Amino acid sequence: MTPKRWKEIDELMQAALERTPKDRRTFLDQACGNDDTLRREVESLISFESRASAFLEHPAFQASSEASAEAAGYPEAETQIGPYRLIREIGRGGMGAVYLALRSDDQYQKRVAIKVIKRGMDTDFIVRRFRQERQILAALDHPNIARLHDGGATPEGLPYFVMEYVDGKAIDAYCDTRSLSVKDRLELFRAVCSAAQYAHQNLVVHRDIKPGNILVNEQGVPKLLDFGLAKLLNPELYPQTIDPTATALRLMTPRYASPEQARGGPITTATDVYSLGIVLYELLTGHRPYNFTSESPPEVFRVICEQEPVKPSSAVSRAARKITAEAYAETAITSESTSKNREGHPDKLRRRLAGDLDNIVMKAISKEAHRRYQSVEQFSEDIRRHLVGLPVIARKDTISYRTAKFIKRHKIGVLAAALIVLALLGATWQAFAAHAERARAERRFNDVRKLANSFMFEIHDGIRDLPGSTATRELLVKTALQYLDSLAQEASGDTSLQRELANAYGKVGAIQGQEGSSGSLGDSRGASESYQKEARIREALCGANPDNVDDRRELAKVYDRLCWLYLQTGRRSEAIPYGRKALELLEALLAGDPTNDWVRYDLANTFELAGTVETDLDASLDYVRKASEIYQGLLAKYPARAADNRRNLSRTYKMIGARLNERGESDGALEHYSRALAIEESLVSANPDNAVFQRDIGVTHSDIGWIHETKDDWAAALVSHRKALAIRASLVEADPKNADARRALASTLANIGRALRAIGDHRGALDHLRRALAIREALSAADPLNRATRQTVADTLEDIGRVLHNMGDYKSALETHRKAFSIREPLFAADVSDQSAQYSIASSYHNIGGSLLDLGDTNVGLEYYHKAATIYEQLLGSNPADTSTSRDLASLLRFRGDVQLKMALKASAGMREQTLREARASYQRSLQLWLDMQSRGILSKAEQTRPDELSRQIAECDAALSKLAVTR
Repeated sequence: MTPKRWKEIDELMQAALERTPKDRRTFLDQACGNDDTLRREVESLISFESRASAFLEHPAFQASSEASAEAAGYPEAETQIGPYRLIREIGRGGMGAVYLALRSDDQYQKRVAIKVIKRGMDTDFIVRRFRQERQILAALDHPNIARLHDGGATPEGLPYFVMEYVDGKAIDAYCDTRSLSVKDRLELFRAVCSAAQYAHQNLVVHRDIKPGNILVNEQGVPKLLDFGLAKLLNPELYPQTIDPTATALRLMTPRYASPEQARGGPITTATDVYSLGIVLYELLTGHRPYNFTSESPPEVFRVICEQEPVKPSSAVSRAARKITAEAYAETAITSESTSKNREGHPDKLRRRLAGDLDNIVMKAISKEAHRRYQSVEQFSEDIRRHLVGLPVIARKDTISYRTAKFIKRHKIGVLAAALIVLALLGATWQAFAAHAERARAERRFNDVRKLANSFMFEIHDGIRDLPGSTATRELLVKTALQYLDSLAQEASGDTSLQRELANAYGKVGAIQGQEGSSGSLGDSRGASESYQKEARIREALCGANPDNVDDRRELAKVYDRLCWLYLQTGRRSEAIPYGRKALELLEALLAGDPTNDWVRYDLANTFELAGTVETDLDASLDYVRKASEIYQGLLAKYPARAADNRRNLSRTYKMIGARLNERGESDGALEHYSRALAIEESLVSANPDNAVFQRDIGVTHSDIGWIHETKDDWAAALVSHRKALAIRASLVEADPKNADARRALASTLANIGRALRAIGDHRGALDHLRRALAIREALSAADPLNRATRQTVADTLEDIGRVLHNMGDYKSALETHRKAFSIREPLFAADVSDQSAQYSIASSYHNIGGSLLDLGDTNVGLEYYHKAATIYEQLLGSNPADTSTSRDLASLLRFRGDVQLKMALKASAGMREQTLREARASYQRSLQLWLDMQSRGILSKAEQTRPDELSRQIAECDAALSKLAVTR
């Protein structure tokens, strides 16, 4: 259908609505003539318009009280639709119904929600809007948005789609039944903001956000539902969308609709900001900001567009009656009942809402779209800043603004008064002109500052996921840095501006190259420079006001970011000092205020990081266990954040398991990983489409496979790695540009390659390793300064070389090992104190030496072995419990002893004794290492015989030496 045709339909519909039902038929007879298609479309729109408001007031996924409504046109329970069996109806409206259904076939069993168009409502317009909703959901993948699973058509041709079934309560009912505090409600609300912001980044405006479309499950995870009225900011991005002129229908839920929706004006992201503001108003106060005396369009328009709501802190004192979303029953709302569910006492609740929260909510629901938050992200960030005690963007309305509003309402009276006042002001104008000019300049400066921040960050976030946007995003970052560097020169003495600059540099750093950051440009050097600028500003703020807890917390966070960035890019020696600084800051803060749970949470994160950086296993374990204890305490104390804290707890269990395995305690390691897996599986069960939770399980299976590898149980390792592969491949398929997902997939392919090599499947091993290499080389090319990514390329080449060596292709193996060495050598030269770089270069020497020895170049091969052994010994000297290094050194020394023993048997009499003694020394040191590992109980089944074998080889050397002594 062309835009011109839609315009014709829309204009006819609007004209028909202005006539009485009696005159409408005659009008349509004349206007449509013999065009039956035009007549049918206009009548369907009129029908839909008359029912839309009533339908949309009902939550889409809640049981309807209209059980006696006409059933004709709706599928019945127990009907089979494709592989799904309808269980019961859980929601109904003017154009369709939603059912709880069960998928029950040979694939799997799963509860889902199915939305089906009602027979008789399947006009071209309704079907197109229904399909648009289905297409929008297919494009949205966020943990707080109900996911689309499937779609199709019934045998009657009615389209349907299958989505995630959310077994939860409307967000207002959830908060009230659990008596969540204001703080917990704000935290929960921020998760909803995250979902809305994600939709906006994908150029989708929901435009029907209300409590009934936000369900919270038992795990405390909110889900944004029902994109049936969503508007596309760029319809060309999606196929089968309706024409933008159809927005003139003013589809909305009146109590949560913005003034521009009521007027039929342009719909933007500010529309969702407004609706979210109304939801937050209700969550905080228990009241709605507006009361309608009727649902008539004139009354709705008057209230939404003209009536000024009272501040939330004032609203809590009112008494009212409200229809609950849970049971559609009327309940009384008093200041006592409202405060009891939030802060305990009416006065305490009023004080809690007064100030920042009043200003934040009122800014969000401003009647002028340009006065609202410019994005949902900005709205959510202001809430976060309030929660941590930082200044917020929202400010109380100025006198000039309130005056302008008064003038607009009382134009005639104000005009007469103004003529008199202007005459009096004329005499004093000159005196105040200079002051006014300065004030204007300051306002302009602030306006430009806000505009620049919006340009740099909100526009960046809006285009981040669009194909081909990298060059534009790089230009935005370059512009941002020029602007920030210039503004920094003006920031001296202005703490508010300094904090704003620090926040901006932090965000630029994340965009540039923080590994794990969504939409990272892969510029790790640029990220380092931006974080350093942020750190210098925050250090100055803390120096000027050392008692400011929030400034010190923010400084600790940027130290953490620098530590993590350097750690992930292979610069461990640079990472360590920043980790220590963060730890010292937070421990001092907690000592000064042991009840501050925000600091406690930050400290847990830093303990985790310290456990990652620390090379001493005992110290690392101590840090991670401290983090785990904090998360357990927070989990018990804050049930509303249970999902986050359970995930944090599972992560520490895995870190403890990894450290235990490095100490050779594989049983204890597997026990901790089992605890983590149980938590993660429960999170995925409650949120089956949450990509983050799925990724966590992929990591866990991969780590469990690694533990089995250290036990030489390669069959079990393969099972775990293949479980990880299934998850990670699906995540890459869903988001091919996600660098972190690709890193994880490459890691699992390499793990499977090593396991296949161990069981003798060399062809399979090469296939998986080469696939891993292709991914890692592409990632390294995209971020050439990332040392860690370059290291993974070398690691994969090394694994490929080992497979080729096992296949007897020593020449190709040697070439491959030398390629790995060519990558590792400059990394090692850049920081010879980095232990991971030391281990890598020793491994290269080890492999090159082995290939040379098998090619018959004995002397050079032994030289490489000597270089490798020297570095291995140094590493063990600083960390005797390093199991990997112990194994590698013990294996190298045994093989060197074998070569030396063969050389001795062929050597001249003069050289034989010396070579025999060298062989014996190699065997003896190898035996010592295997006995040490045996005493720690970390030998695998295949390794249990090593000490006896070496004892026999030492005895062989002793016998040969004794024979030499007799013959002399």
